[in-house]
Amino acid sequence: MTIFLNTALICFFYYIIGQSHSNLKNNFSNYCLQIINGSIILSFIALLSNFFSGLNLLFNSLVFLVLIFYAFYKKSYKILFNKTNIKILILISLFSTILIFLSNSNRPDSGLYHFPFIKLLNDEKIIMGITNVNSRFGTVSIIQYLQAISNNYITMTNGMLLPLSILPSVIYLYFISEIKNQLRKKITINQTYLLYLFFTIIFCTYKMNRYSEYGNDYIPHFLVFFLISLLFKYKTKISFSNIYFYTVFIFLNKITFLSIFIIPFITLKLKFKKKKFLNRKTFFASFFLVLWIVKNVMNSGCMFWPINKSCIEKLSWFNKDKNSIHYVQNVNNITEAWSKAWPDRTNNSGTIESYINGYEWIKVWLTKHAKKIFNILGVYILILIIISIFLINNSKHKLLRIHDPYKLKYLIMLISIFTFSSLVWFLKFPVYRLGISNLVLIIILTFIIINKNIVLNKKNIDLIKYLSLFCVVIIISKNMLKFSKYDISYNNHPWPKYYSFSAKNDEIALTKIKINNEFSHYKTNGGLCMYSKSPCTNENISKLLKMKNKFSYKVYYF
Repeated sequence: MTIFLNTALICFFYYIIGQSHSNLKNNFSNYCLQIINGSIILSFIALLSNFFSGLNLLFNSLVFLVLIFYAFYKKSYKILFNKTNIKILILISLFSTILIFLSNSNRPDSGLYHFPFIKLLNDEKIIMGITNVNSRFGTVSIIQYLQAISNNYITMTNGMLLPLSILPSVIYLYFISEIKNQLRKKITINQTYLLYLFFTIIFCTYKMNRYSEYGNDYIPHFLVFFLISLLFKYKTKISFSNIYFYTVFIFLNKITFLSIFIIPFITLKLKFKKKKFLNRKTFFASFFLVLWIVKNVMNSGCMFWPINKSCIEKLSWFNKDKNSIHYVQNVNNITEAWSKAWPDRTNNSGTIESYINGYEWIKVWLTKHAKKIFNILGVYILILIIISIFLINNSKHKLLRIHDPYKLKYLIMLISIFTFSSLVWFLKFPVYRLGISNLVLIIILTFIIINKNIVLNKKNIDLIKYLSLFCVVIIISKNMLKFSKYDISYNNHPWPKYYSFSAKNDEIALTKIKINNEFSHYKTNGGLCMYSKSPCTNENISKLLKMKNKFSYKVYYF
């Protein structure tokens, strides 16, 4: 019950932030949309705030109150608390609760740097050169800021767990709601949009159905699926500023999504809505994009960590110790090598540099990583083939209603964008969890083309309706299997563990590390930092590293 109430509170908080900045009608889809918008706005507020303060319980609670008062100032009580909205809030909260209840946290990344960085945000304002202590802090997501600011005096530190259940739940239910809306249309159905929603729901039910998977890598994939759905729903009526707004947020989740910026600028060429090209939303998103880059420079000395060419080497906190594991090129090499199956190689001769710059990695990658990807996508393709056979076969019957405004070249253009993104993914970081949306969207768009001439008669409408309902039943049933483990007791039961991954979720032991006889940070005794004390690392720092305070800001420098 506690999880449900906390989820409902945070969902409502995100909703009123989104609602206070728009005038959308009250319905299920728009409620979901407002939660997404509110979470994005709150993430940006958290990012800006951390330049001046730690995101502690007191600060977050004050932000919570201020934004609630602002929302009631902008909107009336009746709009925020009407019966329809309350029912929607309960449904979303129940679905999200089922996802998070007795789930595991994302392993090992949540323990390596997600939770430790959230703890750092809760305790400290921005620290210059923090990647010299923990190199993974340079690869954090904007989601960590949303998680950090979601802690308050009501949810306490459990609040940080909720964004990872709320956002996937909202996007999934948004898709289901939109399928329902399309099928209930009395005049026309946007066939391309309907098929897109349907095929995406099938994949999310198949392979994106567990809270333990929702780390920094999966959230932006959900957001990419959501962004493309908006292109299909609103067609040329969607403005550049709206597309750009979501694109920036996706990029701030993971810099590997840089190619997603192609989409908003392509839409300009395709004569999408250009009114107010440089409006408040465009400036708002651009401001936070610049702010994120400034944050990166202050944390690491690089605009995009760990890309060496983006670094400003003259900065005192830029790591100049080439023998250190925190040196940017070393971090980049290790990260890319692991993505290219470095631990799975049989030939142990040669350096990391020669491995990632040559072609040997392809052979190694094909033996393990490729098999996993082919197996997952192979099953999904088979499912879509079977469904397509039924859709095409059923199309021999009378046409009821259909409206498809999309030309083939538009779909091919999108396939080309995601094919290019997939090529970049393969050459630089070919791990399945980093390339899901690109690969899956190529498949989905291809099958939309294959099914472009189907007839949406009663049989096909029923097929889509009942299979979508079946997907919801499957994802709920799979997550409710965890309820059988309710009797297993551990610290902070039944929330996901964040103190440790031990059976009892016990807090871990840490060692204090000093620099020049002053306390610097904590180090684990071979384990993961988790949500313990901050700053925390499991890495050995450079012997050349120094520390000072300047204008009340902590600086790790050389």
